[in-house]
Amino acid sequence: MKKVLAIALIGLLAVSCSKNESPDPGDSAGEDGLMIFSAVAPGTRSYFPGSAGTMFWDTYDNIGAYSFKPDGGYVVGDFCAISRASAGTNEGSFNPKNVLYSSEWFKNDPGAAPDGDYTFYAYYPQATAPAATYADGGVLLNIPPAQTGEFGRYQICCSQAVKMAKAEAAKNKSVRFAFSPATAMIRMRLVLDAGSEVDETYVKQVSATVTGAALTGSCKLTFGTGALVSTESSVPDRSVVTVNLPQPARITKDAASNPYIDLVILPAAVGGNVAFSAITQDNVRLTIAQKGAPAKGFEAGVRYNIDRSIKIVLDDNSPDGSYIDGGSAWDAQVDNDGAYTDGGFAW
Repeated sequence: MKKVLAIALIGLLAVSCSKNESPDPGDSAGEDGLMIFSAVAPGTRSYFPGSAGTMFWDTYDNIGAYSFKPDGGYVVGDFCAISRASAGTNEGSFNPKNVLYSSEWFKNDPGAAPDGDYTFYAYYPQATAPAATYADGGVLLNIPPAQTGEFGRYQICCSQAVKMAKAEAAKNKSVRFAFSPATAMIRMRLVLDAGSEVDETYVKQVSATVTGAALTGSCKLTFGTGALVSTESSVPDRSVVTVNLPQPARITKDAASNPYIDLVILPAAVGGNVAFSAITQDNVRLTIAQKGAPAKGFEAGVRYNIDRSIKIVLDDNSPDGSYIDGGSAWDAQVDNDGAYTDGGFAW
């Protein structure tokens, strides 16, 4: 009886250890015939570790990857999780979550050329499952109207096509992607006017509103072209984007010391003005001057920097701040490098 009990205890300990010491799927990339994807962070929308230009991957930087047959037909797509070792580094490794698809990535139809090139695409950010696909090689994604200012969580990027011969792909089981942004971004910086009666204020929320165009919501990303267009039928509900900051931004009279607040938006042809608003941590709504939309609208891969002055006058009869227009022209503030490797202040 004692012997049987000892054997049972040993078996229980073995099960317990296997559960506690199970490896991160991303840390065993490429082993046991499993697929692995990789990409370097510069040129993507990940995050700044400080004010330097080099970008790092984060724990939420998962991707959706897809494989297409030599004739253009769809093969398989999967959610691919970033490896634990990649978070906080410039080089990212991603593993498909469904190992049952491993043999499907290079599947060929009978009669197809055995050496035909397979084409791989990917996008991010990815949540928990691969996005729905369209017949023309696109996916249905979403830009939320409420964001946090941490643009890495919301900015949609699309990879370039990666073509590999079936034999090569099946042997290496490794594909390297290069991403570029499909969304646009407004980088807004507030500064207290010299005539303000306070030296600092703390802003917890900013919003941008347009008329007649969707800034957020459901959208279709087309592989191959990287085009991102709204699929919303009701534009007015998606014409506002709001950033709720986890930590209020300190706004002073020194613009250089004030942070940018990033709003990720859809590329859109916009006419007229863009309206802005901000709310302080004391729930005071600041009135901010409107801005004429860029002549070409908001284009993919472009960040539109804008400075806006606010003048706060202490008035016992009114809870609102007043404003002066300190914004500069859009054209003078556009950085169209698509890589987001500037040295700007980032959240």
